[in-house]
Amino acid sequence: MTANSHRHHVSGRRGPGLAYIDPDLVVALSPAEHRRLHLVLDDLGVSWPRPDEPLLAHRARRHAILWGWAADHGRSLAFDPASARAVQRLWLDVVDTLGEVR
Repeated sequence: MTANSHRHHVSGRRGPGLAYIDPDLVVALSPAEHRRLHLVLDDLGVSWPRPDEPLLAHRARRHAILWGWAADHGRSLAFDPASARAVQRLWLDVVDTLGEVR
């Protein structure tokens, strides 16, 4: 991460001013990209989990939005080792939860 980049927390926070949901799961974005992405998240209503939404669904939705946003802007995303482990934990949680739904 360069000195001129922002750490975007992919899963966000549980609410304004609260702790990050997945504190290690970050991607580097320029300040302008970071602002634009947060405008998209706000427009889609996913800045914070909805009261009726499972937290895991919120986390997965924000990941999907980030990847789509990156693709739309021709942007590659890189995850450092701690972020890659956090992605792994999230998606193993998704798989476990899907297995419970059967």
